[in-house]
Amino acid sequence: MKSCVDVWSCGGGTQSGAIASLIADGRLPRPDYAYMINTGREGSGTWPFVDGFVRPALASAGVELNIVKTEQFERVDVFWNGSILLPGYTTQGGSVGKLSPFCSGKWKRDVGERWMRSIGIERATQWIGISRDEASRIRAQHRAWLAVRYPLIFDVPMTRLRCVEEIRSRGWLGAIPHSACWMCPNHSDDEWLDMKMHLPNDFEAACSLEREARMDDPHFYLHPSCVPLSEVDFTAQYTMFADRGCTGGCFT
Repeated sequence: MKSCVDVWSCGGGTQSGAIASLIADGRLPRPDYAYMINTGREGSGTWPFVDGFVRPALASAGVELNIVKTEQFERVDVFWNGSILLPGYTTQGGSVGKLSPFCSGKWKRDVGERWMRSIGIERATQWIGISRDEASRIRAQHRAWLAVRYPLIFDVPMTRLRCVEEIRSRGWLGAIPHSACWMCPNHSDDEWLDMKMHLPNDFEAACSLEREARMDDPHFYLHPSCVPLSEVDFTAQYTMFADRGCTGGCFT
C-alpha cells in the first residue's frame, strides 16, 4: 500500500455522478479506493442512480465502489440517550431555533474514517464532491493522517448545474438524486414537495419519524415552519432559515 492513498467518499448524488464520469474519462485520476456510506435512510432515488450510473462509470475505469453500512461502525442512531440527533427545528424556549447537526458526522464522516482504518489505511487524501458554487460548505479539517481534496473546485471546476450536464452527456436519462437522507431537515421546500409528489413512501417515512420524535419532544419539527411535516404548505415562502443547506459531511 502507498504511504498516502487517494480515497473518494461518494455521496450518491449529483456531484458524485459527475466525479464518476470524470474518473471514467480520465479527466480525474483513478482513486485508490472509493466508498459510499449506506445509512439505511437514503432517498429511494439514490440506489437506482448509484447502481445504474455511478458503479458502471467507475467499473469502466477499474474502480470498485465499496458500500459501507453505518451500523457496522456506529451504534448511535436517530434517538440516543433521550436526544434526537437530527438538525431539526425546535420551539423550546418560545422561539424557533435550529438543532446541532450530529448526523452527518456520526453516520458518515466518522464511519468512513473507521472503515479506512479497518482496511489498513494509515494516511489518505479524501476526495469530497463539493462543487464550485457550494465552496462555502468547506470546513477546516483537523486530522493529521487525513488530508482533503475537492476535485470539483480545484481540479475540474464545476457548478452543480454543470455536474447535471456532465451526467446527461453520458446518456443517463433517469432521475439524478440529491444526496440526502429522506428525513433530512435541510431539505428545501422544493425538495420536500418533490418527495411528497414523486416519492410518497419516503415522505411518509419522514412524517412517521417526526411523529415518533415529537412523542418524546413535542417542540421538535423537521420543517422551519414548526408545523408537522404532513401539514406543511411547501408552496409558501418561509424566510426563516431560508439558506438551510447542509453544512455537514454528506459529500454530495
